[in-house]
Amino acid sequence: MAKSKATKKKSATRRAGQAKGAGSAKGAGKAKEAAPAGYNGYRVAKVFKASKKVPVADIPPHFSRADLEFIGVDHSGASYEGRVFINNPKASAGTEATGTNGYAGSFYVFGHGGCFGDVGHCDINRPPDPFDPRPSHPLKPLRKVVIATDAIKLAMEQKQDITLTIVPIVMSWTDKCELEDVLQFDHFNLVTYD
Repeated sequence: MAKSKATKKKSATRRAGQAKGAGSAKGAGKAKEAAPAGYNGYRVAKVFKASKKVPVADIPPHFSRADLEFIGVDHSGASYEGRVFINNPKASAGTEATGTNGYAGSFYVFGHGGCFGDVGHCDINRPPDPFDPRPSHPLKPLRKVVIATDAIKLAMEQKQDITLTIVPIVMSWTDKCELEDVLQFDHFNLVTYD
């Protein structure tokens, strides 16, 4: 499942995990209660734990920057903060966001709040065309980047293969939003730069 790209600046890319859940936020009719509810007035959705590790042996020993890229992030539902932790599978909403706890950074999703139109209203039907002058569909999946240089270097110093945990803190939602599986994305890459 390794994927590498060779460009002038990028030295390694790793396709390391998948996060599409069985239930999709698209077309979710009834809002589900997130558990546990109530973290400083926000909801905590289901925590994502990557099923595969990124071997530190696959990462170049010298780099100036390391990014975690999340590809195909769904933003049709609730708005949330995705707190990213490295090598801390027990991370939760109460885990302090510090380097000693493996905190790498956060990404933020400003969600659309669910679909308020007829059936099929929010479906992305149009295939991408590089010559089409129209703007892309407003629900086209996003790419989010977390600069995780310090957390990746720490894992390499400790010679620990990298595990990824993401804690979604739901900040805004409507009754049309899925609140349990709020974090939906295709895969993530670990990218290092010379």
